[in-house]
Amino acid sequence: MKLPSLISALALSIVLAAPVAGQPVNHLDHVHTPATYTSLAEWNTRADWLRDHILVSNGLYPMPEPTPLRPRISEITRGDGYTVQSVALETWPGFFLTGTLYRPAEGEGPFPAVLSAHGHWANGRFEHTDLASIPGRAIAFARQGYVVFSYSMIGYNETAGRFPHRFDEPRYQLWGFSAMGCQLWNSRRALDYLSALPEVAADRIAMTGASGGGTQTFLLTAIDPRIRVAAPVNMISAHFQGGCICENSPLLRIDARNMEIGALAAPRPLMMISTAGDWTVNTPDVEFPAIQSIYALHGAAERVANVHLGYPHNYNAESRAAVYDWFARWLAPANG
Repeated sequence: MKLPSLISALALSIVLAAPVAGQPVNHLDHVHTPATYTSLAEWNTRADWLRDHILVSNGLYPMPEPTPLRPRISEITRGDGYTVQSVALETWPGFFLTGTLYRPAEGEGPFPAVLSAHGHWANGRFEHTDLASIPGRAIAFARQGYVVFSYSMIGYNETAGRFPHRFDEPRYQLWGFSAMGCQLWNSRRALDYLSALPEVAADRIAMTGASGGGTQTFLLTAIDPRIRVAAPVNMISAHFQGGCICENSPLLRIDARNMEIGALAAPRPLMMISTAGDWTVNTPDVEFPAIQSIYALHGAAERVANVHLGYPHNYNAESRAAVYDWFARWLAPANG
């Protein structure tokens, strides 16, 4: 779709979505009934619109020209079955994304790879608790034979204090992009870096993350076919669309919902982890069947799965174990 017609379509969406007296107002906690599609052609038309809609609402249509990442990489530290390095990438001129690169200690590759987004944990990509251990899952993946790039959301870890994660003040709005647009761009540039590593099999890249990291997972999977397998954890919900500005760009939720955005992964393998202790409580009965019905249109119903647990909002050891098995099923790690 050309840009002028796309903008016109969005303007019409805004008009149609405007509140009408006596009708409920759409909001982040609005309960949405899953849409149904009777044919693959009908879904593909909707899917094309959704992908353009995501890009426009995040300020990424047309996609900006990527600039050199100029990676800055620390010396290698060796662990038990893995190596680790700190990385800084210049995703915009003068604007840096920080992360940690984990590799298997043995073997030459090419290895499958995992892009790891952390979510709104207090310590970002360094969170190491029973509810969520971002280094723990990266180390486990590396020991299984994956290269892992774990990267920080804006305003976390090394960039904390330079600017806030929720940069929604007027002076930050002058930058010309939203927090979500910046974060989605950073995720895409992190994927550029990971997929270009010589030891990585670029056709065997997965992505996972929980909470806000789950949002980044299913959004990047929606717009970038290089993500071959995805596991968004505790995020895809019919009644909660994400509570942070980094999950809600302008216009995104006008006629677009997380269930359909998550379904844009089809027919690539998708693991939906849900739990009884947060907004994914209804996933086995609502969100999973809705997304599986779209996979069925592709003849790929077995390529989407749901594991439902009984914890608070998390990415804990049991959740991680389910994702390890799912990725191994589709990516066959060299050292698995």
